[in-house]
Amino acid sequence: MDPYSLRAPLLILAAASCCSCSPLVPLRISGVNGKYATFPVTIPDSFQPNAVKITFASSTGESTTVYNRIGEKVTTSSSGRAVYNQTTSEFQLGPLTPADAGQYSFLLVDVDFNMNQGQTTLEVLEPVADVTIISSLPEAVEFNSTVILTCSAKGSFLSYKWLNGSNPVVVDGKHLALNGSQLIITEVLRTDLRGSIYCIAENQLESVKSTAFNMSVSYGPESITMKKVPDEVVLKKGSNLTLACSAVSSPAAELKWLFNGAELPDKTATLAYTNLQEIQSGNYSCVAYNSKTKRYAASQVVTASIIEAISGTNVTGPISLLIAGNSTANLTCKSSVGRADSVTWFKDDKPLAASDRLIISTDMKTISIPIVQKEDAGQYKCALSNKLSKDSSIYNMQIYYGPEKVSIEGPKKAEVVDTVVMTCKVASIPPATYIWKFNGSLLEITTAEFKIEKPSFENSGIYTCEARNHITGLSQTATHNLLVKGEGELNDQLSSGAIAAIKEAWRYCITILTSGRCEPNLLDQLFSQLVFSTHKIVPPGQLEKLPS
Repeated sequence: MDPYSLRAPLLILAAASCCSCSPLVPLRISGVNGKYATFPVTIPDSFQPNAVKITFASSTGESTTVYNRIGEKVTTSSSGRAVYNQTTSEFQLGPLTPADAGQYSFLLVDVDFNMNQGQTTLEVLEPVADVTIISSLPEAVEFNSTVILTCSAKGSFLSYKWLNGSNPVVVDGKHLALNGSQLIITEVLRTDLRGSIYCIAENQLESVKSTAFNMSVSYGPESITMKKVPDEVVLKKGSNLTLACSAVSSPAAELKWLFNGAELPDKTATLAYTNLQEIQSGNYSCVAYNSKTKRYAASQVVTASIIEAISGTNVTGPISLLIAGNSTANLTCKSSVGRADSVTWFKDDKPLAASDRLIISTDMKTISIPIVQKEDAGQYKCALSNKLSKDSSIYNMQIYYGPEKVSIEGPKKAEVVDTVVMTCKVASIPPATYIWKFNGSLLEITTAEFKIEKPSFENSGIYTCEARNHITGLSQTATHNLLVKGEGELNDQLSSGAIAAIKEAWRYCITILTSGRCEPNLLDQLFSQLVFSTHKIVPPGQLEKLPS
């Protein structure tokens, strides 16, 4: 017979009578339903238990031995659910059921009947399971929505943590706040729920993380921009234009285009025009709309001015001939291609301005001269320009006038040995035609110059030149008197011998004047004769022949 079997009743009695006990186990032990609970047993190093008894008192007060070992023999083990490890001094019970919750008493006795005992209470917790996130809203609008996320989980004595991705959610009590299992986000921002949200439900034994929760936060549209290619205000007719509109928005914004404030049918993010026409000039803008946030955003307005390069500029003028003092002239400047923003007129390369004789139309394209004068003749230039090009045209204006200022140049007197040339001077466009008359009788001379070789006395008389302009239909006359005399009769001049004597006397006088030996009476006579001859008698062309 095993001697320890005889001691068992004694050990039990001794344990029952023991009132001074050392703490063997913690006051409370927690375990999870369906899992094992470990009871750590703390004993002195010098104490070697030979007998271990563990009893269980339920909430009804019923006491049951769950484990009993004396020496190497285990007499009770709760159907194999209870195990005591002598090496680690740990007691393990499980799988647990809710009925295992209650008070456990430990009694340890060594071979010398020294005892250690203690009590602990086991609480059986429900396992943490079914951790999910439930949102108060299926989707949110930035700045508008308040989102409440609830961490739903099964288990006992749970507490909760929240993660945004791998980072803990930092609450501030206002925008982000915790209320038990709830995370409350007031006036949600797009960054609050960007990425995956997780909740962790845990107690002192278990921690379980939910599956990822993702929620769409609608925002925008904002930061709307429009790009224009090419980025120039003035575009050439026939060229291409691309407009691209973009906005920051979730979900993607719906776009519409406006042209001069009117909506276009296009709903795409890009407008592409080829072969631009002038009718497409105007202001372009785009508007973005978010159907979730119910918000709009408008882009800046860009201007496109489609113009055609100017070419084929031409100045048209009067078809009929222009007669000074009688005609009206209108000059009109137009281009066959392109439209001008600026019109400038020049006359003989000098800017032309309106005056009391010159009228310029409001659009600057026509100049009018009600009554032209000869000074209006010249080169007129019309210069057209727009923001893309320049072009010009020249018109030469011819003014017909005259004849006027008619005069006859020629000698008043002539000798029969002379050649008489009379010239009719006149201002006229076109050049005048001429008729000569002598003493009222028509001559056959039709040129401006009338030449008479060795005139006779019968050529003395009144000569008339009539200048006529066949365009203006005007004529004007001038007269000239001619007196023809015999050779030497015009001037009563000294003979050649007398002139020679005077010249010799002059030289002599010059000589004696320098020597101081000139007779006064002789000098007076010579000087008087010389003055008379040079001023009255010596004909033109003879004076320079006298000594100086």
